[in-house]
Amino acid sequence: MDNYYGSDLAWVHHAGYSQHVENTWQGILGLLRGAGLSKGAHVLDVGCGSGLLARRLLDEGFVVTGTDASPAMIDLARSYAPGAAFEVVRLPTGLSGRDSPLPDADAVLSTGHVLNYLDTRDDIARALGELARALLPGGVVALDLMTEEYAQRRDLQAVHAKVTDDWTIVTRFSRPVPHRFDREITVFRRVGEYWRRSDEHHRNVTFDAPEAMHVLRENGIDVRQRTAFGDETLPEGLVVLTGTRR
Repeated sequence: MDNYYGSDLAWVHHAGYSQHVENTWQGILGLLRGAGLSKGAHVLDVGCGSGLLARRLLDEGFVVTGTDASPAMIDLARSYAPGAAFEVVRLPTGLSGRDSPLPDADAVLSTGHVLNYLDTRDDIARALGELARALLPGGVVALDLMTEEYAQRRDLQAVHAKVTDDWTIVTRFSRPVPHRFDREITVFRRVGEYWRRSDEHHRNVTFDAPEAMHVLRENGIDVRQRTAFGDETLPEGLVVLTGTRR
């Protein structure tokens, strides 16, 4: 986790990959409104990235706390959505109660299969429990997960590449062991008259919906599985879990 989304990749993600938030935002807003949340409600945005979702939430009048394991992402978020509070937090924290860096919230959101970036399946289960315990009674949770089905359906020979005037990204995929889906990501970013290269290796650990739902239910969440946050279409095998705290 410490090496994910350094400054160059964080910027590329912010500048060129905002479509996930654009696609899911209306559905997320509908979930919040459907749970009776309105202006002034406190939303915890877990894996907030560069603040794309946080800024949308602020515009709707919510109070927003964002957490992310990437210091570079948090720096971007503080500039892009200055009305929110942002902190570098790595899950699972292993802390609870007053010692937890996760504040109590009326809603807990996590988009972009953030939990799949954790080191192990046990870490994902522990993080799910921490997110559930941060939710106030009657509050709503909504998150997406990369399942094993998602990883199995990917063409590992395909290479993703995107080129702009100021940056280029190339991503290669692999499946080194079961329940893993890895990416080798190379970024070239223009810096003045030169180009800078950076490389990152991203390890994703798949986690299937029934296991996640069991953890959430054990922690007081009435949860259901959905195909999307709203009307958007997500890649097959990427699932959404939503629920409320009893």
